[in-house]
Amino acid sequence: MHRELKSIITFLLLLGTIASIGQGRSISPSPITTPIQLDGVLQESAWTVAQTATDFRMHYPYDSLQASSVTTVKILFDKNNLYIGAICKNPAPTQYVIQSLKRDFDFRENDAFAIFLDLFDDASGGMTFGVNPRGVQRDGIIPRGGTKGVQLNWDGQWEAEVFRSPDHTFWSVEMAIPLKTLRFSNKNHTWGINFARNDMSKNEVSTWSPVTRGFEVATLSQAGKVHWNTLPTPQHSKITVIPYAAISSEKFYKNNAPTSFQPKVGLDAKVALTSSLNFDFTINPDFSQVEVDQQVINLNRFELFFPEKRLLFLENSDLFSGLGNSRMRPYFSRRIGSAGATPVAIHFGARLSGKINKDWQIGLMTVQTDPVKDLGKENQNYAIAAIQKTIWGGSSVTAFVANRQATEGFYIKNSNFNRVGGLEFDFRSPNSLWSGKTFLHYSSSSHSENNNDLAYSGKVRYKTKKASIFFGLDAVGENYLTDMGYVPRLFHQYNDTTYQIPYTQIRSNGYYRFFSKPNHQKNGRKNRLIDFWSIKYGVNVFADKKDFSYQEHDIDLSVILRFLEGGELKLKASHFSTKLFFPFTLDGLDYPFLVGNYPNRRFSITFHSGKTKRMHWATYVGFGGEYMGNRFD
Repeated sequence: MHRELKSIITFLLLLGTIASIGQGRSISPSPITTPIQLDGVLQESAWTVAQTATDFRMHYPYDSLQASSVTTVKILFDKNNLYIGAICKNPAPTQYVIQSLKRDFDFRENDAFAIFLDLFDDASGGMTFGVNPRGVQRDGIIPRGGTKGVQLNWDGQWEAEVFRSPDHTFWSVEMAIPLKTLRFSNKNHTWGINFARNDMSKNEVSTWSPVTRGFEVATLSQAGKVHWNTLPTPQHSKITVIPYAAISSEKFYKNNAPTSFQPKVGLDAKVALTSSLNFDFTINPDFSQVEVDQQVINLNRFELFFPEKRLLFLENSDLFSGLGNSRMRPYFSRRIGSAGATPVAIHFGARLSGKINKDWQIGLMTVQTDPVKDLGKENQNYAIAAIQKTIWGGSSVTAFVANRQATEGFYIKNSNFNRVGGLEFDFRSPNSLWSGKTFLHYSSSSHSENNNDLAYSGKVRYKTKKASIFFGLDAVGENYLTDMGYVPRLFHQYNDTTYQIPYTQIRSNGYYRFFSKPNHQKNGRKNRLIDFWSIKYGVNVFADKKDFSYQEHDIDLSVILRFLEGGELKLKASHFSTKLFFPFTLDGLDYPFLVGNYPNRRFSITFHSGKTKRMHWATYVGFGGEYMGNRFD
């Protein structure tokens, strides 16, 4: 009898344990009436009654252990702000590792604390806010459920103050995030949330809600929950207007010409229709404060991709920028306001973007540019509309249409246009192990009767802690033209003529990791140096889209050795063949490479010491063939 009773009790306890694991972690913010005075100390009495998030689990280097770096997080809110307080204790007091005092630092390379919010609890997107021990802020949006990390080109309005103990035993932070910065609905009483801590002294990344190693800490499908007992009223500024005035002067001393002055005025305006849906309007926008691009030497045959940095195109940009894939983008905002290397003035622009509710997101934008008379360019109107439906807790279906239209003033010229429309399905399993995307795009242009064509793609990935395998197929038609997009491989330049060569790309990549056992201390020293070693491969084969005749390929195999301290040694061997359809001249050479295939091999060794210390270093050595010669890096 006692044995049966013991078995029943054990079984019930096991069921309870399994149920608690399945439920995940949750927290409820505590309401307050007096605003927190930010100083990083968490000394207000309100913090003592707030619910606590603790017992962080390691994410790196092992995801099966309790975090050795103790982190405690509390949440409060009032009618205006969401307050986050965190105490980050250091098990071995030491100097903090801060790689940069620049905003939007790399979380993995700095001592830092971050919060990830899924405001609609749909595991499709969210926002992140972070800070390092020096009080430097980091914020961004979380696209695609966080499976690809975060995008840091969005800057929100929020405050944070940090306190560092004199003996370096802990540092703490108080964050005040205005409710008007958060895009949430008053109908959704549950949010997704996770907290992450990076302790560079221990080379340890930990999270409150456990995240499987190999996945991004921003992965929303593995986040915990915020349960609101009393949901705050969404706050938003109804109308925000930012006018500006500027004047420039120009004088040519060689011709002794008089000084000319060029005044310029404009404004940016935002109208909050709801807490999660905004209407933006701009007249004569000024981009003089935008950060310049990093200079890169292009040894490739194709155009390089540079990220958008203009604020006008950044907010709620994940819906537009997520269309297509990295090689086939129907929308690339940097096409707007440029004519090759020549900047084009934007006359005005308007955008409606945001979430209608938990499942529907929309984006509408139109931008009018001035003509470029020196290049014979007319006025252009760029417009795009997209609508997305979230399904199955993280997957989505998206439909869009993009239009580039020449105009005479505000009148449409039907003789000069380019239009692209499409349907996309983005799949992510609830546990994030499976992901994939498929889409079909159709383009139509006025350039000739035959300038109508298709582009389509399909890909699938299976990813676990130890392994990842990916298969994909892309196909681009000869006349698939995207004047607002980015499809670099379709276009081949020869002298002053651009040729379109259709292609089909079959690609696959993957890896398998052999992990060492969890590290233990022996005589005060670490008894293991190796984190894991892995084998990684990549295959890209290009064929003609019409008859599938071979064009070129790129196959590589790598062996990677990762050290517990963050360093990495990588050996890579590649075999590739480049096909030139037209003679091609590299910068610095007097003669072009002729039409034909150029098979080559290449070997490389890469080592970097890791960034857990104040001083780190890296080296790369590569050697092999390049067209008809050799290349050494």
